[in-house]
Amino acid sequence: MPSKPHPSASSPPLRHRHSQALYARRAPVYDLELAALAGLRREAIAQLGLAPGETVLDLGCGTGLSLPSLLEAVGPTGQVIGLEPCRAMLDQARKRCGADPRLTLIEAAAEAAGWTAQAGGQADAALLFFTHDLQQSPPALQHLRQALKPGARVVAAGLVWAPAWQWLGNAFVWGAAWHSLCCFEALHAPWQGLLPLLSEHRLERRNLETMYLLTGRTGTHAASERGQESRGPH
Repeated sequence: MPSKPHPSASSPPLRHRHSQALYARRAPVYDLELAALAGLRREAIAQLGLAPGETVLDLGCGTGLSLPSLLEAVGPTGQVIGLEPCRAMLDQARKRCGADPRLTLIEAAAEAAGWTAQAGGQADAALLFFTHDLQQSPPALQHLRQALKPGARVVAAGLVWAPAWQWLGNAFVWGAAWHSLCCFEALHAPWQGLLPLLSEHRLERRNLETMYLLTGRTGTHAASERGQESRGPH
C-alpha cells in the first residue's frame, strides 16, 4: 500500500504543531475513539510483565487510559511516568488519576531534551501504545534509549498496512491513519525504529493484520537478531 505523508508533516516543527492541533481537537472524544482497543491495550500492558516496585514509562500517554492499569501493576512502591505533549490530553489524564504520588505526568514531546532525567536511565519498561509519529522520530527514540536500563522491556502497538489483498483492512488503516497520524512514514513496518534498541523481540499481527504488537527487551548494543514474527487470531 503506498504511503502518503500529510502535508503538515514535511518537517519536525510543522509536524509538532499539527500534532498539537490534532490531539487538542480529539481530546474530548479520545476515550470513545479508542474504546474498541481496550483488549489490545490490556494485552500490551500484560506483555510488559511489570512487578511491584518497578518504574514504567507511558510515552504518548494521551488521556491516561493505560495509567490505572500501570499503577496497579507497579504496586505501592513503583513509579509510572507519563509523557504527553498535548495539554488537553494531559489534563484529562490528571483528572483520571488524581494526585497519586507514584505518578509523574510530563507535558513534553519525546523529542524534547530533559524529560529523561525523571527516569534517570533506570526505567524497567516502556509502553508505546499507538504512538506511530513518535516512533518515526530518531531523537525521540534516542531519548527513550537513554531513559531505559539495560534489559528493560518494551511493548509497542499500533496500525500497520495489511497485505495488499486485504483491501478492506487497508481501507480501515487508511481512514484511521488520516484521522490520527501526522505522517504515514513507515506504516508498512512502524516498529522498525525500535529494533536497534532491542536485543530480542517478538512481533505479532492482530485484527485482520491491520494492527501489530511488538514485545522486546533492550540490550547493551544494537540488536543482531531478526526476532520472531507470528500471527495472532484474526
